[in-house]
Amino acid sequence: MPDSILSRKQVSVKLTRLHVVPLLFIGLCLLFSRESLAAQGMRQPLAPQAKESLPSRLFPDGSVCIVDEKKPNVCAKQLVKVDPSVMKAHSHTFYGVFDLDADGSSEIFLDYWSPSSKRDGDNVVLLVYKKIRGKYRQYLRLKAQSQGYAPGGWFLNEKPHPKAIFMTRYGGSSGTGLFYLNLNKKSLDLISGDIYLEGRPVFEDLDGDGMAEIFIPGRGRDRTSEAGAAILHWNGDGYDLWWPNWHSGPYVIHAQLTDLDKDGRKEIVAVLDPEGASGNRSDVRVGRRELGIWKIENGTPILAAKSELPESEYLAEPHFSWMPSGKTNDINLSYTRTLGCNYADGKVICQDEKVLDLQTIESRKIP
Repeated sequence: MPDSILSRKQVSVKLTRLHVVPLLFIGLCLLFSRESLAAQGMRQPLAPQAKESLPSRLFPDGSVCIVDEKKPNVCAKQLVKVDPSVMKAHSHTFYGVFDLDADGSSEIFLDYWSPSSKRDGDNVVLLVYKKIRGKYRQYLRLKAQSQGYAPGGWFLNEKPHPKAIFMTRYGGSSGTGLFYLNLNKKSLDLISGDIYLEGRPVFEDLDGDGMAEIFIPGRGRDRTSEAGAAILHWNGDGYDLWWPNWHSGPYVIHAQLTDLDKDGRKEIVAVLDPEGASGNRSDVRVGRRELGIWKIENGTPILAAKSELPESEYLAEPHFSWMPSGKTNDINLSYTRTLGCNYADGKVICQDEKVLDLQTIESRKIP
């Protein structure tokens, strides 16, 4: 009987040892495969998305580092390590390292979006790290109302007041919104209002005061946006609407900036709808619309010329085509047919392609 029991114990021990080796092997394989998957998911450090940032990276372990431009994937100097929850969020964006308050010490900027989080909900969370008592610490945690995630960030290295502008999905599928980070008030302020962006903003000093205006391409094609385009102007503490500088119609459907008269300064060119923002334009004619040109004079947009667009049935909102120097027209507007517009001597004249026999920029046929 004892021999029998011993034999069973020996067999049990042998079986156990036989099973331990494969189990250890399988466990190691799983461990390495997880590390491999993690490495595939976050292999390379994230480069800053905003221009004017110092050379820096956000590494997979959450370290924000200054890097050598010749070796961008090697941490030369660690500034801070962000909370692991940020790295595990649904989405996150590293904007970079920039001295926003002009105190000689740069701040760190990144955001994340984690819609399943009870704490944050469907908001984008902007994190700002600042050197306090010789060590980088989280300085601000600000939420921006969002319906989805469409990140964007810009640093404006303007004296004496550098600026930071951020973008995210705002208004669901309608478009995106712009936010100004006000460090003095510790706030993230919506500056685009009900103008939903389609595309990226353009930062350009139009009035020559050393501060960039912000040109916003809005969703005007279907009147979702309050205006199809707008320009914001720095007021010393934030941004105000600078153009359109009128309170009622006409409605700006579409606009762009271009130097029409080749004087080195850009004009505002816009397609206007006298029916306003609520008009149903699916069955009207182009002749009821206008092309307007504004010049910047003494720091203010002034209407320089306006012309009614010729009659022509159309199926879609207009698209601009700026013609190279030496071509017949300054601007081509594409509807069903192309309209050629010329600006000279303070006047703008638009004619239909039947008169000018222009090449169609965008092919659209009436069914």
